[in-house]
Amino acid sequence: MPVGEAQRRTPPPAFGAWYRARSHLSSQYRSRAPSHLSVLAVAELLNRLVDHQHGDMKEREQQLKAEASQREKQLKAEASQREQQAVQREWETKAEAVQREQAAKAETKAEAPQREKQARLDRAERERERNP
Repeated sequence: MPVGEAQRRTPPPAFGAWYRARSHLSSQYRSRAPSHLSVLAVAELLNRLVDHQHGDMKEREQQLKAEASQREKQLKAEASQREQQAVQREWETKAEAVQREQAAKAETKAEAPQREKQARLDRAERERERNP
């Protein structure tokens, strides 16, 4: 291209086919060239696109809220179960302690006559040692 000659710009060759390939355009707009779309038609298309995106966004927001709610319920159930298990372990520990205490008392009670007998024998032996 010689210096000083004005550059000519031509539209891209695929531009004429572009509007037919758009899947989000309604059929009434696909049949017309983009240059024939009115401002209102373009605004309507943009509004539809925004509404669709807004709907998707709302749907995703509801889905996330439902998932969060489900997770919260699951965490509460798990916490409740852990708490019940802790209470159960505490009761079992207390029951074991009471059982050990009762066993120790019973053993002490069973050994008492033997200790008394041994104490009497020891006293008798000391008496014999003092009084030969």
